[in-house]
Amino acid sequence: MRKICAAALCLAVLTVFVFSGCSLKKSAAPDPTETVVSIGDQKASLAVFKALYDTYLPYMQYYGQDPLESASSLETFQDWILDSLTGDIVTRHQADAAGFTLTPEQEAECGAQTEEELNDLHDQLMSYAEQSYSDDPSIPVDSYFESLVNSESEYYTGVSMSWEDYKAYYTAEARDAYIVTAYKDHVCREFVPSESDIRSWYETALENDKANYTDSPEKYKADEELYEMNRGSGEETYPITYVPAGYCRVMHIVVTPQGDLPKEYSDKLKRMEEIKTEYADLAFEDALNGTDANSAAIAALINEYMGLKEESDSAFDTYVEEARNKIYMAYGELESGKAFEDVMLRYTEDERVVGSDSAEGCEAFRVKGELISLTHEALEDWSSVVKAEFSKLVKGRYSGVFMDEGSYHIIYYASDEPAGEVPLELIHDDVEAICTEGVQNAQWDLIIEEWKKDPALKVNMELIRQVGLEDLNKEDE
Repeated sequence: MRKICAAALCLAVLTVFVFSGCSLKKSAAPDPTETVVSIGDQKASLAVFKALYDTYLPYMQYYGQDPLESASSLETFQDWILDSLTGDIVTRHQADAAGFTLTPEQEAECGAQTEEELNDLHDQLMSYAEQSYSDDPSIPVDSYFESLVNSESEYYTGVSMSWEDYKAYYTAEARDAYIVTAYKDHVCREFVPSESDIRSWYETALENDKANYTDSPEKYKADEELYEMNRGSGEETYPITYVPAGYCRVMHIVVTPQGDLPKEYSDKLKRMEEIKTEYADLAFEDALNGTDANSAAIAALINEYMGLKEESDSAFDTYVEEARNKIYMAYGELESGKAFEDVMLRYTEDERVVGSDSAEGCEAFRVKGELISLTHEALEDWSSVVKAEFSKLVKGRYSGVFMDEGSYHIIYYASDEPAGEVPLELIHDDVEAICTEGVQNAQWDLIIEEWKKDPALKVNMELIRQVGLEDLNKEDE
């Protein structure tokens, strides 16, 4: 399923050309509500096609495949969008013809997802409206919000809608998108890989992984942790089949003080550094001249420094008090004999482990720990302080409380990462899932191509070929 991404909150101004032979001719702007592809009761408008064009164009350009390089590359890009859109259209048509319906569980899931998306969209538009109101309070916030909804809806549908009407449209579109995925799953459920397919995938991956991580073992940490964090999420990651030597697992309790230190604190620290310089200059002058002419000034500086240090230490103690108490409560539980994993889950603020409001934590990190190496330097790695503390540990032991980058830490040497080939049996289910997706996608592509041969399928290529011509002309200027 490919979803239209609401990447812009403005009207698309269409100055359109018609491509004919080798010439580009100006034409009146077409009606964005006109249908570009249809079959039976299913159809898609020019506005939807244009929104897909606007969404994918910057991605293609970012990855070095600019559809605006030439008229032929633009046509290829238009055909790619059309292919995607047509696939969804014919799938919904076939689902209707087959009498396919969502289960109550699927309806509930679809409804919950759509409600969450609409809430996010509402909050996003309202935040823009509130910003506009703060810039110009002569217009009510609700009017700004209504204007944004009008623009948003007109961009994606060709029709300016109220919030309630746009919610209804969005809900229907979201359900259609859900049906496409659900019907694909229904049709493809019978397609499964053979054990030979699974073994073949594993052997190819093992050969590649062994070469990759033998040459560049420092890449393993990022690749393996990315897989562990995204496992089962549908992201394109796969299990690593070969582990280079030199990796361990570390569990991590981190607690960070909340809020910020007052500006007065940094001002005091800055003044303390200035005092050190002034002191050195005066002391050097006295030493050079063999006198104590600056002794009174030096004494005053020392008194000022000690006063500032006492005040800044007090401010820092107040700032970290809650976090410090929390980390030492965790340390006390460890000292009483409680399992590190249990204490970690109660106290750590490491979002990679316990998650956050926007993302779940990683199960593998909770059970096995995160990867660390004293041999390899990963692109995103532990700090030198954490690695130094880890180097003092033996397996099965935890560190004392230490501070690094403004947070309190306790780490635990959980295990050594077994080096060498990862047996297929350990990752069989994951490899099977990958192979199943590959088999089903291949079969689905064949099915879609057959459905596209239906003579009832109507495509307005004249309208499609107009999309992007204005951009192509700008590139040529």
